[in-house]
Order: sequence, then structure tokens, then C-alpha cells
Amino acid sequence: MSTKTPRKRISAILLILLALASLAGVGYLATEPTFTIYEGGEPVMVSGRYATVGDVLAAAGVSLRDEDIVQPGVTETAVPEIAIQIQRARSVTVKTENGTQAYWTQQSTLAAFLWEINRMPRRTDQVTADGRSIPFDALGSAALPHVVEIGRFLTVTIINDNAQQVVQTAAQTVGAAIAEAGIPIYAADTVEPPLGSWLEPGMIITVQRSFPVMIRVDGRVVNTRTSHTNSLDVLVETGIGLVGFDYATPGPETPLQPNATIDVIRVTEDFQVVDTPLPYQTLWQASDELNLDNRAVISYGQPGINRQRIRIRYENGVEVSRTVDGEWVAREPVNEVIGYGTKITPGTVDTPAGPREYWRVVRMRVTSYTAASSGKTPGESGYGRTASGLPAGTGVVAIDRNVVPFRSYVYVPGYGIGFAGDTGGGIRGRWIDLGYNENDYQSWSGYVDVYYLTPVPDAADINYILPDGLP
Repeated sequence: MSTKTPRKRISAILLILLALASLAGVGYLATEPTFTIYEGGEPVMVSGRYATVGDVLAAAGVSLRDEDIVQPGVTETAVPEIAIQIQRARSVTVKTENGTQAYWTQQSTLAAFLWEINRMPRRTDQVTADGRSIPFDALGSAALPHVVEIGRFLTVTIINDNAQQVVQTAAQTVGAAIAEAGIPIYAADTVEPPLGSWLEPGMIITVQRSFPVMIRVDGRVVNTRTSHTNSLDVLVETGIGLVGFDYATPGPETPLQPNATIDVIRVTEDFQVVDTPLPYQTLWQASDELNLDNRAVISYGQPGINRQRIRIRYENGVEVSRTVDGEWVAREPVNEVIGYGTKITPGTVDTPAGPREYWRVVRMRVTSYTAASSGKTPGESGYGRTASGLPAGTGVVAIDRNVVPFRSYVYVPGYGIGFAGDTGGGIRGRWIDLGYNENDYQSWSGYVDVYYLTPVPDAADINYILPDGLP
């Protein structure tokens, strides 16, 4: 048994190895080759079974020009281990007096390219490569450009509605150069210099496109086209003038846009003179020839005149403003002087207490009050106490100090003699409020003559000019 066991083990190992080899063969048959394409930067990988290089490029979606170089060639057998290199031909545009044509080339210098296309210039020709002039002797060292111009060309700049285009042209006039550049010109467009002008080296040609505008003027509407962006230039172009203070909106500071509306505002002005009275002052003058409370006009007043010149502005016939253009006093006011009496002539009035002497009689509004109706409640500070310190009640009256001297005596018919010992927030002017005790209160309303009893106070304590109106 010891000799047979190793042989069985060797047979099993051989069977396993054969199975693994069979599986590896199947995997190899299932794997497709990968081809690498280089064109400038990153490589492009293509997997599959292709016969030629051209088939690989077609599968990768690569299109070629006849001038492009492919290594290996497109008809050669495709080998996965050999990368496919593509060297693209460069595009060069050639301009001559006979026209413009595009070429594709692998050349790296300008001279080699020109030999290749059989366009080698003469020594007297002007050659420009990408806008830079190239001398004949430098053609061999000049790098291949994108644009070559050969012949007698002028460089001009065309500005078309703010788009700038630099062109090399063999044209002789501005109009021919614009046409060669493929720029259409319409009747209302503005071209500077004019279309028939001869071209000069370095000339700048400006094309301003026209656009529609509407002008409202003098009650009518004018529709036109213009290339001007200044409203004043458009008005001049259409023969519409501005006179005096006339103006247009939008103004010249606002560039016009297509389909803009220009309003012409006709401005006229007129003047008016306006007089307003200047009030005069009333001056009072004391007179000892006039009795107290009598007045007399010493000289009459006369209002003055303030005169203004008013400028009136009309826009399209409608008033829009009035401003003072000038102002002065056309006549000074004359003050009025009124004399007031200071002469005091005492008189006598009968009272329940007998005749009393008085020095003034004034008509007043009359009311009556008690401590309870004076605005304070019992227990409140100052309740029942008058401005003079006396208790409120019969015999104490409230007055305006500017009308009746404070702490003087007065006689009121129907009430009797009262002491002017109280004032009140509401007692103003020719108004007397008669004080009463609660148990003998009488209601008063209306008007009454109040007698100021002697002695006559000092002149400084007399108000000679009392208010005219009654409260």
C-alpha cells in the first residue's frame, strides 16, 4: 500500500494542472487587442480586431485630410504594440489681388509653404503674415502663419456699430473696402469717410447704422430713421429747429435707442404784475385831553403796496410754473395813530351801602361761582382759598389783573361791593366772576357795568387800553 499512494497523488496533481491550463487558454482567446492613437495630447484607446491602421482610425471616429500625416500609414497592418501617430496639417489663408483661398500644409516655415503651393512672391511684392510685414529675405526664417497677404494691400479699420474689424485690402475706395468685407450699407446709414473716398493707409472707417425714431412736435408726429444718437442732431437732420427756451426730451446727454420717441417742447414766457397790500401799524398815543376809555384818531393809516413781477412759463401752451422775477415796495405803508384818554374824572354811584365814588366804568361779561364750583374738591390743598389768600365766598370776585387792578374794590349793581381778590385760569379779558357762599349762591350770566371804586391806583397800575371785545 505504501508504493501505490504516491502514484495516485501525482495523477491528481497532473489533472488539476491540465484543467488550469485549459481555462487560461479560454481567457486568452476571449481577450481583444487594444490600439493606441496619439493626436496632440491625451492618447485614445480602441479595442477590437482590425486589419489596417485606417480601420482603427475609422473605429475611433477620426477623420483625416489628405495633408494629414499618419504613422504607420493608413493602409498598413494594424499592430497593437505600435502606437498610431497623427500629425495634422495646419490651415493657412492666402489673400492676393485675385482673391482669398485656404490651404492645408505640413510645412513649418512661410517660404516652404509658398513653394509648396507655387505662390512664391516677387521681391517687389508686399508680404504680410498675421498682420506683420515680412521682408523677402526673411521668408525662409518666418514661422508658418495663419493668414498670408501678398500684393499691394492697405490696412484699414472698419468700425461697424461698435464692432471693430481690421482688414487688408487691395480696394481703392471706402465703398469697395466695405463691400469686400461683406458689410451691407443702407440708405440712412452714415459712413465716415464717405463711400467714394480714396483709401489711405491706416484709415479708420466708421459705419453708423440707422434706426427708427418718432418725433412729436407742434401737434404732429414725424417718423424717420437716423444714425445719430443725439436727439439734437436728429432734429437738425429732419429740419426741426429749437427757438429760445425750446428743448427736447430725451436731451443730448441721453443716447437714443432704436424706436425712441423725441418730444419737442415749445417754451414761451409771459409776465404779470401782482400787488399785495402791506399792512400799516396802529400806534397808540396817550392824551390827557381825552377822558379815560375814550379814543380819537389822530392820523389815519394807509396800507402800502408790495409789487411783484411774476414770470409765467408755458410748455406747449400749458402753464408749468410761476416764479418771482422781481419784487419791490411800490408804496410804503402809513401808520395810524390813535390817541387814548388818560384823563380821570371821578363820579358817584348809589350802592346799598350809600353813595360811593368811582373812577372808571367798564362793561363786562358776568358769571358767578362758589368754592365748590372752583375746580377743587374739599380736602384738596387750596380748596376754598382765593389768590389773595382770603376765603372764597360772597364779597370776593375773580378778575383779570390786566383789566381790574388786583386787590381793589368794585361795585356790581345787583351784587354789591366786591373785593378783586381772586383770579382764575379761565377768567381772561373783560370778565368778572362773582363769588358766593354756598348758602346764598345766585347764578349770573350776561353782561354788567362794573364800577372801579376809588382810590385811583398809581398810573403804573392802570391799563389805559382795555380789550375792545367782550369774551
